[in-house]
Amino acid sequence: MRVRAIAATGACALLLLSGCASAVALDVDHAVAPAAVPAGPPLWVGDLETGDLSQFQDGPWNDVGGTPPKVVTSPVRSGRYAVRLQLTGATDASDGICCGSRNELLPKFRDLKEGDDLYFGFSTYLQKGFALHPEWQLITQFKQNFDGSPPLALYVEDAQYKVEGGYGYPFGPHPFAVPIGPVTTDVWVDWVWHVKFSTDPRIGFVEVWQDGQLVVPRYAPETGTLYPGTGDRAGSYVKTGPYRDPTVTTPATMYLDNWRISTTLAAAVG
Repeated sequence: MRVRAIAATGACALLLLSGCASAVALDVDHAVAPAAVPAGPPLWVGDLETGDLSQFQDGPWNDVGGTPPKVVTSPVRSGRYAVRLQLTGATDASDGICCGSRNELLPKFRDLKEGDDLYFGFSTYLQKGFALHPEWQLITQFKQNFDGSPPLALYVEDAQYKVEGGYGYPFGPHPFAVPIGPVTTDVWVDWVWHVKFSTDPRIGFVEVWQDGQLVVPRYAPETGTLYPGTGDRAGSYVKTGPYRDPTVTTPATMYLDNWRISTTLAAAVG
């Protein structure tokens, strides 16, 4: 059972606010989008066009402090359906989770392993009232197969989208944060994340497109894009939906549509 928690300490928050994000500079030399190649079929699609959640794993432990995910007909990014993910308040120890409310979906896709070079396309819609809070909230994470915060995630903090990670590095926290831009509500945002997965920062990197624009050129965290692990602790997996600091208690609604995992940018865009 994948029960995971994020322990975003006050010290890390202070480091983040003081600019600890600059551990590895953005590689401006790689700021050009990859050359066009034949798209081929995606490796996995989560477009909700089945009218249910059958494209995703059954993971009730990823729904704590909210209502169950629900397939809806409005708003949608494409096709007929999207999915609504809601948080209704805070959690406590009786909910069986230590570190905050979550309402997340897991694709029916294999674990992410050393050397994988993949594109992840998805569309998010934060409904008006989604807290633009200074404390941590994330809406997509590439999560290691053991407890602690992820090596790589899409955060909503201080009314900004950010690429963050490194807090849960097994050999000591090395947090980083790369600002993307202002958060918008009541509008669909199209994302593509290109991730080369590796524990080696000389190999692993991330690139991010927002609404077709390259907003994070090639960035290599010093903690890599995977955390070291052996056996069932090796690798990561991806999940999407709101997960937040316990101090953020206001109701929040997010919609998700048009998920794709592929080996090319073109196939991730759809």
